[in-house]
Amino acid sequence: MKSSDQRIKSIEDKGKFILEINSFKEEDKQKFFSVWLAAFLICGLAIISQLFSSENSELKLMIFVFAIFWGYFSYKMVRTWRWRNSGKEVLEFTDDHLLLGKRFGERGILKPYSLEKITAPRKFNNESNDFVKSMNESYWMISNEQLCFNFGSKIILFGHRLSEKEINKVLKIVQLQLNKRKKATPES
Repeated sequence: MKSSDQRIKSIEDKGKFILEINSFKEEDKQKFFSVWLAAFLICGLAIISQLFSSENSELKLMIFVFAIFWGYFSYKMVRTWRWRNSGKEVLEFTDDHLLLGKRFGERGILKPYSLEKITAPRKFNNESNDFVKSMNESYWMISNEQLCFNFGSKIILFGHRLSEKEINKVLKIVQLQLNKRKKATPES
């Protein structure tokens, strides 16, 4: 597991403040996940290859339906694998916006949020049922957001898999930047 100092990085550049939170990664689980993903992809391709060699139309239909589900779950798992290896959350503060999003390596789109409509960030209390909560906490998912803020009537989640120490550090930085930039912006 990466330490807090390695996971959270901040940069101030030309009036912008950028906070990067690297993805949570456990080496042992990631190795197991890589082996499992490779086996899942190879087995799925082997089954799908039978689509072209079978004469039975019912079997072809069944394999086709399997291929749709397999494709969806392959996409989700490859995306999670990439997130664990090179993903990071980015919070970029400009004079009047917070740009928030996920980056996979150098790719990713940040969504702008007007600072005027953002309320104070806080710890997110997940009140889902036990099954949903356990699925969100699993290593194989990109989820388990720890922080949130209100943007108008919406709740915006961020801060994937942060420890208590990391939660406090990120909240302190985000609150400081919001206060600093809201005070610098003249009221309309």
